[in-house]
Amino acid sequence: MALPRTSPDCVLFTTYNLLNLFQEDSPPERERYRLVVDTIRALGTDVLAVQEIRAPDEPAARQRLRQLAGDTGMCCTVPCPDGEDQPALAIGPHGYHCGLLWRDGIDPVPGSLRCHGAGYFWHSLASVTLDVGGVQVRHASHHAAPFGRRLRADQNETLVALVTGAPRGIPAMVGADWNTECADRVRDEASGEWILYEPGDPYAAVEWFDEMISQCEWEYDDRGQRRHRADRIPGDVLWSGGLLDAAAALNAPWQPTVGHHPDDAFGARGVWRRIDGIRVTRRAAGALRAHHVEDTEAARRASDHLPVTAEYAPAALGVRAPAP
Repeated sequence: MALPRTSPDCVLFTTYNLLNLFQEDSPPERERYRLVVDTIRALGTDVLAVQEIRAPDEPAARQRLRQLAGDTGMCCTVPCPDGEDQPALAIGPHGYHCGLLWRDGIDPVPGSLRCHGAGYFWHSLASVTLDVGGVQVRHASHHAAPFGRRLRADQNETLVALVTGAPRGIPAMVGADWNTECADRVRDEASGEWILYEPGDPYAAVEWFDEMISQCEWEYDDRGQRRHRADRIPGDVLWSGGLLDAAAALNAPWQPTVGHHPDDAFGARGVWRRIDGIRVTRRAAGALRAHHVEDTEAARRASDHLPVTAEYAPAALGVRAPAP
């Protein structure tokens, strides 16, 4: 069943990490690909940001994004200045690529595709301006660095500059696997204070294990005992820079997006995290209407990440597309 909409005029923007899609050509992986396609089709989303398209080079990556678009009944190409249509795909330097897809009836603005990979990010950032019912909105797909907390924070600062800086005047939103904890704050109705949207530290009750070095801060007490906590600095860079988490902006019920997969080292220890999501510029925040995490048996089998969707009302953005 397709995701519900608060209004027929609203747009659904989904982000989905596809877990090494196309990495292998084997019967189990072909079956998993079918599950991924079925999960995407079931969402009925309008715009889709995907991460972890695997390919050894750019031509293969482009062909694979086109294949995914065709199999899901979506579009992925943008008219470019040279007259050719180019898939909305950003090549990552480590073989993991990010892309964007959209349903028929949504038009990419010619020449608006921007791709940033090596030299900018551990993975990549793909962005394109889409005309959604006469309103132009910039959509992006990103995959944050899996290792290096300081690197992740620095690259988030670069991301904020790229997304909020150009083109001026156009609201923007990013669907991503952020690989970090959210640091957005919400107003507590009882006290009036600003408190973390996240209900708690997912690592607080877990004994230290090696993989925590990419997710936690730590120090030692007088007896040499390590004390650890979630590193929220990369997330705080996003929030403080004006890229707001849609779930926090709507104060939506908290739902994890990873932890269900048998190969998840954190989930195996009871650490369920919310590291996938949609972030929007301040101008777009008021247009948000709803937030969903697609937690179904099929989605759990298809990937180690669950699809996350933010619904927004283009009419509330107050930005019309220029006349032709």
